[in-house]
Amino acid sequence: MKDRRGFTLIEIMIVLVIVGILATIAVPNFQGWINHMRFTGFLREVYSEFQDARTRAKTTGISHEVVVNPGANTVGLRRTTDNVYVRTPVSAPWNCDIVSGTSVVFKTNGSATDAGNIRIVSTKVAADNSLITIALGTGRIAIQ
Repeated sequence: MKDRRGFTLIEIMIVLVIVGILATIAVPNFQGWINHMRFTGFLREVYSEFQDARTRAKTTGISHEVVVNPGANTVGLRRTTDNVYVRTPVSAPWNCDIVSGTSVVFKTNGSATDAGNIRIVSTKVAADNSLITIALGTGRIAIQ
């Protein structure tokens, strides 16, 4: 009897078809997941800017402002004494938009001079739509 090792051409073609079908199903789900992760990452960066502004105001004794620019889709942190940015403003990735938002100043006791709301939405995933709120007086920051 002949030694028959290996795979036939039909077996290889069947495996390739199965892999192709699985890839067709997985790629759109993977792209949606990537878009969601970009949105979540940007949301956390904006939240961190507000937290950092509040912390810096309390520790340095200098009021800090988070500047929200919906037109440019950026959020930046600067000192109010000389309007110098502490670092480069955070820019929204291509799949995120800052729909609305106002700048907020944190005083040296950590309180906010104005209440603020920043709405961030994803241009690719309809379910990704979040609001960051800053409470007047207490300066408490929350993601809703």
